[in-house]
Amino acid sequence: MKSTILSQKDSELLENLIAKNGLFITFEQVVKESASSMSRQEIRNLVSKLVRNGWLVRIKKGNYYITTLESRGTFNVSNFVIAQVLFENSYISCESALQHHGIFDQHLKTIVSVSLKKMSKKEIQGITFEFITTNKNNFYGWNEFELDGCLVKIATVEKTILDILNFKRTLSTVDLVLEKLKNYRDSIDIAKFNEFSKKQSITVQRILGFLLDKADIDSSYLHNSTKGKTSNSYMTKDSKLFSAKWRLYYHNHYESKSYGYSRNCSGKNTLD
Repeated sequence: MKSTILSQKDSELLENLIAKNGLFITFEQVVKESASSMSRQEIRNLVSKLVRNGWLVRIKKGNYYITTLESRGTFNVSNFVIAQVLFENSYISCESALQHHGIFDQHLKTIVSVSLKKMSKKEIQGITFEFITTNKNNFYGWNEFELDGCLVKIATVEKTILDILNFKRTLSTVDLVLEKLKNYRDSIDIAKFNEFSKKQSITVQRILGFLLDKADIDSSYLHNSTKGKTSNSYMTKDSKLFSAKWRLYYHNHYESKSYGYSRNCSGKNTLD
């Protein structure tokens, strides 16, 4: 059973750590605070005891969160903050970022971040933290927000949509993007979309242009920037219908949503 009682010495230690470092601390910070009165092994044993009794929650090796009496053993901060603590050089994206911006209201059991370093998935208290690896050229399109006293990098709506099309592209996520484009068009900055799309692959640009057309949003910039490319792209691996405007094979799921002409793989013209 977890002990609810802290000794005066342990209580003072945690109070000093919070005053100097905040609620998120490292083992080395505990060592620095306690080295004058305890050996390193004694400090290690103390940290293990505080974790066992719920006063510290382990986030990753050498990193801990200090809990309160009310939240003892659990986090009392945003999961986005935890994701940022797990790896600082990352930003929240995909459905997680859409939720932050108020355009995705489903409960999330997975927090998705885009990271500059390969990171394994980590589960903490029933929440999975997933990190998608990217390079420096694609590490853009985010702003910092203060959540629970911590700065957290979160993708803009525009970069979030591009990240979904780039990293998480399936028929269902493409549908999700189209739904958000239609329902929240007034919240989308087309100039920012155009600027951000410059660094994306030709396939992502074509899919975005196709979806903008479906949502009756101006796609002229993307069309002008892609129309000189002669290669073809695929929305998904099983896409069969072809949009001549975008040189994009798209899923027949969108066949009834007409806005121009296309042909299928047999070469026959059809409405798309």
